[in-house]
Amino acid sequence: MDRNLYNAASEGKVDVLRQQFDQLEIQATANRNTALHVAAQFGQLQCVAAILEACPSLLRRVNNRGETPLHMAAREGYSVVVKALIECAKKIEQELESGWSGEAKKMLRATNADGDTALHMAVRNCHFKEEKVKYLEVVRLLTGGDPEFEHPANNAEETPLYLAAEQGSVDGVVMLLETCTSPTYGGPGGRTALHAATLKDSTGQSTKKLLEWKKDLIKQADGYGWTPLHYAACNESGEGVKELLAMDGSVAYITTTNKDGLETALHIAAAHGRIGAMEELLSCNPDCWEMVNSKGQNVLHIAVEMNRESVIKFILDKSWVRQLINQKENDGNTPLHLIMASDLDYDYLCHLWEHDRADREAFNGKNKRPIYRKT
Repeated sequence: MDRNLYNAASEGKVDVLRQQFDQLEIQATANRNTALHVAAQFGQLQCVAAILEACPSLLRRVNNRGETPLHMAAREGYSVVVKALIECAKKIEQELESGWSGEAKKMLRATNADGDTALHMAVRNCHFKEEKVKYLEVVRLLTGGDPEFEHPANNAEETPLYLAAEQGSVDGVVMLLETCTSPTYGGPGGRTALHAATLKDSTGQSTKKLLEWKKDLIKQADGYGWTPLHYAACNESGEGVKELLAMDGSVAYITTTNKDGLETALHIAAAHGRIGAMEELLSCNPDCWEMVNSKGQNVLHIAVEMNRESVIKFILDKSWVRQLINQKENDGNTPLHLIMASDLDYDYLCHLWEHDRADREAFNGKNKRPIYRKT
C-alpha cells in the first residue's frame, strides 16, 4: 500500500485520505488489508466514515486471513467503528437491494481463517479489566445486530459463550446470555461453557448464570468423562461447587470415566488439595467420603499418595477417618502402606502412624505390612 494512503488511514488524516480516493479499490497492504481495514484497526472513525462513503464495497473485502474490517475493529475494541460498519451495511441493504441482501448479517457472521467471527474476537478480550467496558459494548453491538444467530464454534471448537466463560468474564457471559436468543455453548474436548466457568470463575457468578439459563448442563460430561462439578472441584475457592450443589446435590456421586476412572468430585478435590471444595461437598453430601475410585482408594489413600498434607489434616479431624485409615484398596494397601512412597512432612506422617485406630500390622496383597518411613 502507498505509504501516504496507509499513514492517512492509520493516523486519521481525512484530508490526505480524500486525495487518495481513486486508489481505495486498488491499494492493499502485504496482508491484503484495504484502507478500510487499516482505519478500522486503528480506530479512526472519521476515516472509516469517509472510506465507506466513497467506496462501500470495501465492507466485503477480506485480507489474507479472511478478516473483514469488522474483525479488525472488534479485535481492537473500537465500538464506534463497529457501530459505523454495521450501520453502513444496513443502510446499503435499504438503498441497494441487488447483491446486498442481508449484508449486515453476512458481515456479522463472516469467519476468518480460524473460524472466528468478529464476536469471537471481541469476547476473547473481555477479561482485561482496564478495557472490559469497551469490549462489552462491542459484544452488545455485535449480538444486538443479529440476536437470533446461534454463534457456532470456530476451528478450535470454541463458541463465543465458551470463550467468555473460559476467560473468567462474568460480564461477558451475562451479556451473551441476555442478548442472544439461543447461543451455542460448546468448547474443545466436549466441554461446555459451564465446564469452563466452574474452573475459571472464582466467584461462582458465571456458574450460577449458566445454570439458570440451562440447567441440564450440570450433568453433561466432556470427552474425558468429567462433569462441571469435577472441574469445579479443582477450583480453589469452592464457589462453583457451591452453586452446582445448590442446583442438584446428586452430581456429587457422579464418577468420571477417564483413564483413571470412577473418581468423584471429592476425590479430585482431595488430589488437588482443595479444602474449600471438600467442605462444600461434604456439607451437602456428608456420606460422599464413603466412595472409592477405580483403584479402590478412598480420599485418605489419595491424599497420602498425592502428598496433600492439608487434606490429611482435614480428614484426620473428621470422625469418619476411623473408617478410612485401615481400608484397603485393590492391591490390599491401607493408607499406611503408602507412607513409604510419600514425601509427607514428618509431623503428618506421625499423626497417621500413631492414630489410635491405625492397624500397623495389616498385610497388603503382597503379604507385606506397612513400613514406617523414618526421617
